[in-house]
Amino acid sequence: MPDAPNEFGDETQQRQRIMRGRLCVLAAAIMWSTSGFFAQSPVFSDWPESERGLLLAFWRATFASSVLIPMTRRRSWSPLMPVMVVIFVLMNITFLTALVRTTSANAIWLQNTAPMWVFFVGVFGLGEVARRADYWLIGCCAAGVGFILWYEMGGKSPVGVICGLLSGATYAAVVLCLRQLRGHDAAWLAVVNHVGTALAISPLLLTTGVWPQG
Repeated sequence: MPDAPNEFGDETQQRQRIMRGRLCVLAAAIMWSTSGFFAQSPVFSDWPESERGLLLAFWRATFASSVLIPMTRRRSWSPLMPVMVVIFVLMNITFLTALVRTTSANAIWLQNTAPMWVFFVGVFGLGEVARRADYWLIGCCAAGVGFILWYEMGGKSPVGVICGLLSGATYAAVVLCLRQLRGHDAAWLAVVNHVGTALAISPLLLTTGVWPQG
């Protein structure tokens, strides 16, 4: 007689997977929040402000690639990947430029308007059904964006604010691409994005001649 399925063991494994996923999200949030600290660091104050965001994006992508490549389990291909890489490059450039040109809080807040853009695409483009909580989220995002625009656009950092908004829109586009590519290895997708970013920005590094010193 075959053994009965171990429902308790399956449930325990499911809980462990959920917990690991939550811990990964928490770790990613903590590491993501350090971007503002490093971008505003005096260490990079001698880098030209007009190019600092691009240079930071290059080095961040380069070091991220070196960490992520050993984690890749399987390689794969999809025609959507080049589109995702282009959008990811734009997201990195606009986000790092926003961190340099405006406050870290503004840049991070504006990039995290991505759920608002995903909502618009999902509801009006993909025909998804919106919940009441979604409208509450959109209202809060719109209020926050409106406050930042009203306060900052007349000041010294309109470029940073615009780049922050663009980083949110491109972040949303990356999320939508990843959703379509969820059958592929997550580490491989991250490697493709970061290697593509480093390669795309590398010509600037060669032309500026600005290298880390210390």
